Amino acid sequence: MKQILLFAGIIYSLSSPVRAQSPQFSQFYANPIYANPALAGDAGTPRLIANYRNQWATVGTAFQTAAFSFDTYAEDQQLGLGVQVIHDQRGNALKSDQLSAQFSKLVYLDGQKELRLIGGGQAAWALNRWNRADLTYVSDFLGSPDPLSGNAIQQNRFTLSVGGVLEYVPRHEDYASYWISGAWHNIGVNSPVSIDHQRINIQLGTKIPIGIPALFGNNLGSDLSRESALTLRMQVRNQGSSRQLDAGSNLIFSPLVVGVWYRGMIWGNTRRDALIGTAGWAYGNMLIQASYDLPVSSLGPDTGSFELSVWYGVDALFRFAGKRTTDRRARKCLRY
Repeated sequence: MKQILLFAGIIYSLSSPVRAQSPQFSQFYANPIYANPALAGDAGTPRLIANYRNQWATVGTAFQTAAFSFDTYAEDQQLGLGVQVIHDQRGNALKSDQLSAQFSKLVYLDGQKELRLIGGGQAAWALNRWNRADLTYVSDFLGSPDPLSGNAIQQNRFTLSVGGVLEYVPRHEDYASYWISGAWHNIGVNSPVSIDHQRINIQLGTKIPIGIPALFGNNLGSDLSRESALTLRMQVRNQGSSRQLDAGSNLIFSPLVVGVWYRGMIWGNTRRDALIGTAGWAYGNMLIQASYDLPVSSLGPDTGSFELSVWYGVDALFRFAGKRTTDRRARKCLRY
């Protein structure tokens, strides 16, 4: 069964290059600029992020994705800049690499600087490589020409992406913040990328400050200002004929982060996918978070996935001590 699942997944990814699905992350909120270039610089400080996903790990080297990004925020210009490298491996047959650069620009829509509009763009270069030695063509069995065997074993592509975020961030930290965002990815430039290859995702969510009994520290001094909040978030993603819903929440109580998420459609022809549990440690400059996808689809437990995210900020990423409310600090990890 394991070999059948692996073979079916790889054949699907190879059967039509322009329709191949982009990599996905269960912790999509922990890879912000992959989801939307307008989120470049949203931490308000120079930030490094590493993401790793191992899907169907029990069947060997099936689907593995690694992403590394750096983004920063120029406060005086309200400008975010970022760069990201992604390596995606689908078995031994297909490997893809992508290098991208992002920018974002923030505009305040009111005098209190609580209502904000952020626009962003991305330019990306991608390289797909097929291992011809591991491929078998129809012509090998029938002696007839196979169109796939004539395709290039290496494909280069340059694409553009655009995105936007509308957010409400009250200046008083004890009130909830809200946002909605959307992005349009893989707009072809130098290759015939069809509409089926383009990826569109819409996100909305809120971060609600809450009071939680002390689990760490002694509630004295800086412990009084530990960050405690509940984040609720939903993402709808569409690429070609594939539609996907991600929804869930993270409970933050510095330094602990725990969350529960669901992936799969809930209307129309129901396509259940997975329940996702997350746990992390967020303190000052560092975040480490792990998650596991527990399959709830008919494919069975062999299709589970493990994911790891690590953040590092030059300045503090998470509020632990002090409640200074500046324009810069108000943006820090808002959508986390």
